[in-house]
Amino acid sequence: QHPRIYDFTIWLNDPSGLMPKTLAKSIVGESVLDLGCGTASLQTFLPKGVQYIGIDLNEDFLVFADKKSRGTFYKRCVIGDLSDLKADTVVLADVLHHVTPNHQKLIENAIKSARKKVIISACYEKEEGPFKQISEFIGRRIIDNDGLNGQREGAGWLKLDELLQFLVNNGATNFQKVMSHIHCEINK
Repeated sequence: QHPRIYDFTIWLNDPSGLMPKTLAKSIVGESVLDLGCGTASLQTFLPKGVQYIGIDLNEDFLVFADKKSRGTFYKRCVIGDLSDLKADTVVLADVLHHVTPNHQKLIENAIKSARKKVIISACYEKEEGPFKQISEFIGRRIIDNDGLNGQREGAGWLKLDELLQFLVNNGATNFQKVMSHIHCEINK
C-alpha cells in the first residue's frame, strides 16, 4: 500500500489525530523510540527537540516518513534484536496485533530499550454487535493492509479481557480507552 493511502486510511479512522496526540502527551524525556512506526504520524505531535527514532519493516513507509518528518528511521524487525536502541520513552502504537503470537517478545524488547517508560496503544477484537463486521473489515483489510501484514482472519486481535490481562502481566498501569484502543504505560 502506498504511504499516502495508508495515512489517508488512518486519517479516516481518526481525523482529529486524537490517538497520536494522546500518546505524545505521555512522552517523558528527550528521546522516543517508535517501534512499528509506519509513516511516523506520532512524530508530528512531539515537541521540538525530542529525538525521534522510528523502526518499521515497510521501507516505502520509512522513506516517506523520512521526507515528511524530522527523525532517524531504520528498517528493522521489532521482535528481533534491538539491544543497540535506547530511548527515554518507547512507543508501541497499534503494533501488538501485527506480531501476535510474538507480542511478548515485542513487550520485552520495548522494556529493554526504554530508559523511563513504555507507552502502549493496542486495539482489540470487538464484542458482538451490529457494526463488528464492518469495523473489523475496515481495520483488517484497509487500515492494517500496509503491504506486509498477512490478512489472516482474526490474526493477532486479542479480546479485550485477554489484552488487559496480557498488559497487566507485563506491568502496565494507567489504563484508558481512547477510541477503539487501550492506552497504558509501563514505568521503569
